[in-house]
Amino acid sequence: MAEGYEKMKRDDNTIEKAIVTKAIELGASLAGIARIEDLKASPSFETYSKKPFYEEYDPNSAYFFKFEGFKWSEAHKSVLVWALAHPESEPTLDWWSMKVPGFTPGNRVMRGQSRTLRTWLAEELGIKGLSLPYQVEFGGTFLKDSAHLAGLGVIGRNNLLVTPEFGTQIRLRGMFIEAELAATGPLDFKPCEGCDRPCHRACPRDAYRSGSYERALCKLENDKRDSEPVIVEGALMGIDEPSEVVKTCRYCELACPVAQGDLGRIS
Repeated sequence: MAEGYEKMKRDDNTIEKAIVTKAIELGASLAGIARIEDLKASPSFETYSKKPFYEEYDPNSAYFFKFEGFKWSEAHKSVLVWALAHPESEPTLDWWSMKVPGFTPGNRVMRGQSRTLRTWLAEELGIKGLSLPYQVEFGGTFLKDSAHLAGLGVIGRNNLLVTPEFGTQIRLRGMFIEAELAATGPLDFKPCEGCDRPCHRACPRDAYRSGSYERALCKLENDKRDSEPVIVEGALMGIDEPSEVVKTCRYCELACPVAQGDLGRIS
């Protein structure tokens, strides 16, 4: 470890504060740290191996991936997770296109943040970081659970991460870290208490009909959208040519009343 790391380690939470502050400086709307040990005790870790997401696709589909266990190195002790606010006024942030680096404009921004953070961790603190893919099958992690444990928000009755600052209107990204760091959460935050669940009523597939989220019903809507891409001008996606895009469903996300009206434009 670098001298900077050893010096900060002597001060309570100095390293954690420095890492979170750097993520915010680089454009993250929120950031925090969770422990891998706690993540392994999360609900998603326990249930994923029983019902892997990508095995729900047809085996002949390009989206089918076989789950062969968690590919997490024992060297990784912590996970840095950060959020990018995604206001309704900027819908293109999660429009999906094969022509966009990172596949969505929002992920392109967050990939750049990830590269810079990883370099900064190595050069300033002597800590190795691993930028994570989204798929667990390829070594990714559970970003909502990580964000909950890191204190960014809580997982609501809509199965989305609900944050005090931005409600559910965020995108997440993560990085494994080869250092034992203290968790920056979770939060004491109960946004769903007393709420009449407009998120449940907004779903075009009635995916909350049982009173809780049913992934198979949600998947029907997004599979439909995936089969019906639209052509948009390249400028909307930050590229030079028109592109086929898939517009991911956000009905439940946009119906959540938490922090509505508090979202600013992303620079």
